[in-house]
Amino acid sequence: MSAPTTTSVPAPGPRRGATGGRAAWRVVAEREVAVKLRDKVFVGSFLVLLVLAVAGVVLGAVLGGRTSTTQLAVVAGDERVAAVAAATGALLGPDDELEVVEAPDAGAAEALVAAGDADAALLAAPGGDGLELVGDQEVAGSLSTLVPVAAEGDALERSAAAAGTTPEELLSGAAVEERLLDPSEADPVATTLAPLVFGFLFYLVAIQFGMAIAQSVVEEKQSRVVEILAAVVPLRSLLLGKVVANGALALAQVAVLAGVVLVGLAATGEGELLGAVGAPVLWFVVFFVLGFVALACVWAVAGSVATRTEDLQGTTTPLLVALLAAFYAGIFGSGWVLVLASYVPVASTVAMPTRLVAGEAAWWEPLVSAGLVLLAAVVLVRVGARLYERSLLRTDRRSSVRELLRERG
Repeated sequence: MSAPTTTSVPAPGPRRGATGGRAAWRVVAEREVAVKLRDKVFVGSFLVLLVLAVAGVVLGAVLGGRTSTTQLAVVAGDERVAAVAAATGALLGPDDELEVVEAPDAGAAEALVAAGDADAALLAAPGGDGLELVGDQEVAGSLSTLVPVAAEGDALERSAAAAGTTPEELLSGAAVEERLLDPSEADPVATTLAPLVFGFLFYLVAIQFGMAIAQSVVEEKQSRVVEILAAVVPLRSLLLGKVVANGALALAQVAVLAGVVLVGLAATGEGELLGAVGAPVLWFVVFFVLGFVALACVWAVAGSVATRTEDLQGTTTPLLVALLAAFYAGIFGSGWVLVLASYVPVASTVAMPTRLVAGEAAWWEPLVSAGLVLLAAVVLVRVGARLYERSLLRTDRRSSVRELLRERG
């Protein structure tokens, strides 16, 4: 008796069975969505991302509105030290506060520092000339920078008064003004956080739904369910249904998370930050949709060329590397690297919104970049659909992309 052989089944052409070609993809999409919404892992991961988004907004508001207090010990009755301490407090930022703690003598002031009840002590120098800033293991905060400035200002006022003039007259002509040839109006907080948020959101969601597509395809192929589906559903409709379902879920997830962040910024009074990231967030959603559609068919091909779930590690590696490269280019890229990445499909999903937040992109640049992503999506969808049809019903062995591209028909 001869051993049974397994032969590859050629991809069927368009057919009409129990389900029409136009309605078939809707049936597949509805099934994919229903399965996902019943998946506890999927729902749980989305809730975790939602909680992290809310926590990030709340934490940013709390930290942004928190006032930092620095305790400075002084000897009671020392007018010069008191004047320098007051001048130091005036130099602090709006979120910093200086609390002056009076002690009866220098020893008591140093004892407060040693006990941790004061961050530093400002005392008259032992020789009577100048001041002394005393810390425990180090001088905390910005005191080491601001106290000398305040002391110089106080000394200048005293010297000017003794000479019968004013500090302004003594410093006449010494003012230095800054002028920028290309000033940036970007919010420094937004320019720091935006690349991280865009990068992580794109990377996590793209991998989550991309792997879901690839795993769904290979599981149907491994169990031979796809052969039953192919009898009633055109293969392109099967692919379209999976892409539409996962794309809609991915878009909904990104839109909800982006909406939570924007509403949270508005609710916490971060109007300036909201104005800085509002438009770039909308562009990020546009680039994400186009980029995901382009990648979705490639994820499906990665699943269709495999014959079992264990093969996914090898077939999806190029995609994971591409996503990781886009992630790093958007977050760590700068200068011409970031500009170049903002025009490369997939990488532009993170790079272009990042440049918009920083105010480095002209109004026409995201339009051109989005057009390039759309063109790449059209090409990848057409090529991906053809490879998907050629490899999906081939169950005898793992196919290679090069081999599938050489096939005709």
